Amino acid sequence: MEREVSAMLGVVLERRPATSRWVDWVWAVPEVVADPPETHGWREIARDGETVRYLSAPHALTLHHKMVEAYDSNIETGAPCVWALLEASDSGAEPGWRVFGLTADPYEAEGFLERPDSLVERVPMPPATVAWMARFLTAIPEAPAFRKRRRTKAVEERQIFGKAPIFNPDGRSEEDGS
Repeated sequence: MEREVSAMLGVVLERRPATSRWVDWVWAVPEVVADPPETHGWREIARDGETVRYLSAPHALTLHHKMVEAYDSNIETGAPCVWALLEASDSGAEPGWRVFGLTADPYEAEGFLERPDSLVERVPMPPATVAWMARFLTAIPEAPAFRKRRRTKAVEERQIFGKAPIFNPDGRSEEDGS
């Protein structure tokens, strides 16, 4: 069993005109691509009027054996997803985004949403990646079931040298005689 495995994916970023008067462009990640060609940064792959698509590859989607529950919950939704994590780039080149990472863990993606300069997009996982992830999850041994601990009984203190016990299981106080 491997503790950590990675698959290489490509991120497709789309820029299209916004309908808002406050923003010129809307940026979105419509898909990720399995087994992409290497691009060394963003490469324009399609143009339809003002809508432009870019590809950046390769980026690693890494699965770790301790995050099995998160991956299981992702697959059990019926529509497994990959979250593309992008952050704003100061390079001045088009597009102004840098791929920070890819994750199959919804909780990690949720944590990344707190960053003000980020773009987090949930996209469908390619079928080949779903099969790869399922093989990894079946190779992981089943985690032991949760067992609730039982409390041990409190030991009653004996009265020694004229002192009253600190704890009395009857709930009575010896000082007040009740």
